[in-house]
Amino acid sequence: MAFKEQPSYIIMMRAKPGRGDHLFELATNGMEKSNSSARFIMLREDADPDVLWNIEVFRSVEAKDGYENSDMAEELRDEIIDLLAEPPMRIEAHPYSTIPALPGDDD
Repeated sequence: MAFKEQPSYIIMMRAKPGRGDHLFELATNGMEKSNSSARFIMLREDADPDVLWNIEVFRSVEAKDGYENSDMAEELRDEIIDLLAEPPMRIEAHPYSTIPALPGDDD
């Protein structure tokens, strides 16, 4: 699937005070275990270490749908929701450009 066609999310989550480390650990482990993303970057706000921003690019629509409907995603959602101070924000998007380009990005 061409890079610009890969489904993506931008997600912001704010953990309850002092729970940011656990949120980042759960989110990172989930990304690694799911193997559904071509790439992701997790950012932590300097001004508030309990705020996570995640930019995730899925390998394909099928990979995204497979992850979202998996038992692992369901378990993670429940654990993560319990850590949050407010509902998460999720924006559906598609990549436009990246540096460095990876093999297959021009397909």
